[in-house]
Amino acid sequence: MFRALFALSLLSLSACSHSISMRASHFNMPVVSNEQWQGHAAVVMASETRVTLVNDINSNPPLRDKVLINSDIDASDFVTGANNVGFDASVSVFKGIEVYLENFLWGARFQFLNHGTQNRVWVGSLMGAYGTKSETTTDAFYLGNNTTDAKAESDITTSQAGVSLGYKYEYLVPYFSYIYEFHKVKTSITSTNGTFGPYDDEGNHSYYSVGLSTHQKGLRAAIEYSHIDIKWDRSDRESQEAFGVKLGFAW
Repeated sequence: MFRALFALSLLSLSACSHSISMRASHFNMPVVSNEQWQGHAAVVMASETRVTLVNDINSNPPLRDKVLINSDIDASDFVTGANNVGFDASVSVFKGIEVYLENFLWGARFQFLNHGTQNRVWVGSLMGAYGTKSETTTDAFYLGNNTTDAKAESDITTSQAGVSLGYKYEYLVPYFSYIYEFHKVKTSITSTNGTFGPYDDEGNHSYYSVGLSTHQKGLRAAIEYSHIDIKWDRSDRESQEAFGVKLGFAW
């Protein structure tokens, strides 16, 4: 009797959730490089958004009672952004149009307002992006000679659309931007209990951001603050404050 109760208590402690992460700063600039083939490359340190899709991958069947937002992020993560270091790059392919890479997202940006070399003017751009990635959680629980293995894998498809407006000085551009981001996720789980899924989840994030960035050749540096409204199926509506810093080189 004691051994059975002990085993049950250990199993209750073996709960393992499965979460996916999203970068919470996107640096949606209102300007595009003046000349064809100009661009930039930079390292980004930013806050992240973590979405828990499976509450326990070890249970039979897996427990999916509620999507949780940022339930497993330390408060310092929102300030330092050290938990999410990424890479950004862009290149101008036509007048006023650039293509860019942001972590796993590929996008295009069109400067519709005052593209060119003039300064002290209002500037504006439109953007769209799309990308896919996979994230995996694994867990192994040992009980005597028995091992309980579980694995959850999510295939994530993300699309974005947004607008950015700012004022262009000689070296700096302060700006405000809005991005609507939609996520579609399929999650499959395998464990000693069997194979489950794929489970479907959908969610959207709305980013309201203010930032300051350089725009000339040479040093590319930017800082951004974002307020994010977050809503997923099976979740409460949540919000998040996020910060990001970018540092790189423009040619």
